[in-house]
Amino acid sequence: MKMAVIGDEDTVALFTFAGVGRGVVAGGEVAAQLDELVEDPDIGVIIITERIADTLLDKITKIKLQRELPIIVEIPDKRGREEEREDSLDALIRRAVGVEI
Repeated sequence: MKMAVIGDEDTVALFTFAGVGRGVVAGGEVAAQLDELVEDPDIGVIIITERIADTLLDKITKIKLQRELPIIVEIPDKRGREEEREDSLDALIRRAVGVEI
């Protein structure tokens, strides 16, 4: 399985230098770029920056609930973590099960 990253230029460059197989600099059609990565059978993990993930929140949530792979991991970008951001794993469990852990 390979990894892919979606983010700003600096984040993508950093992960590409670290050996991540495929980097996508977020452009105008980031939703289409995410769909392409999700449908690629070689991609096992998609790393996406929080700011970009926020623009695709519904799509990412749907993917996480309906598919085992690829695993989508949200990370802070070069500007740091977003203060008001809710932990996505807790939110997914609450939505799927209806119980807070």
